[in-house]
Amino acid sequence: MDYSKAADYISQIYADTPRPRHQEYLERTLTADFMPVIENEVADFFRVLLQLVKAKHVLEIGMSIGFSTSSIANTVKAHGGHVTSIEIDQDIASFARKNFERLDLEDYIEVKIGDAENLIADFEGESFDAVFQDADKALYPPLLDECLRVLKPGGLFLANDALIPLRRNREDWDDTMESIHTFNKKVADSTGLESTILPIGGGITFAMKKTS
Repeated sequence: MDYSKAADYISQIYADTPRPRHQEYLERTLTADFMPVIENEVADFFRVLLQLVKAKHVLEIGMSIGFSTSSIANTVKAHGGHVTSIEIDQDIASFARKNFERLDLEDYIEVKIGDAENLIADFEGESFDAVFQDADKALYPPLLDECLRVLKPGGLFLANDALIPLRRNREDWDDTMESIHTFNKKVADSTGLESTILPIGGGITFAMKKTS
């Protein structure tokens, strides 16, 4: 199956449904620079998934301009939840905060500015129902153990761009592809996770922390 055609078809089917769309979000973010955001189909998957498990405390690593953050917060607020999001770039975070205010979501999102490796160490163990990793891809392998430490047993671990290694003829991406491949193998080999990779968006790592 051609998954790009499948994604286009799904987008057409849901085009008129009232939910955040990344193109509109980008257009309403007042920056001339392109900021990567998750695809609509990924946002829709997260919305259904987080509703299903009734996640209340979600950690996001790599906020960018806040499209995924807004989508997650809009979902978990329905059952008293909130998002803690880490972003290293203060300027990018300022655009995200404006978006949160525009969408009336600022009360459901805590923004932490700084290096993810330092900030995540401050969180208590088993304190999040779900963790979404979408930061610098070089950080994926070294941050995995900390992500699992702060994740509750039975919690969800999600990561974006898991299928980057399939991108060909991009020598400038060699280091990124190697980091993601190392990360994918580390997740697959983890005895503490049940996991797979879903071919939606740029590829989503979908894992659950084992309860025993």
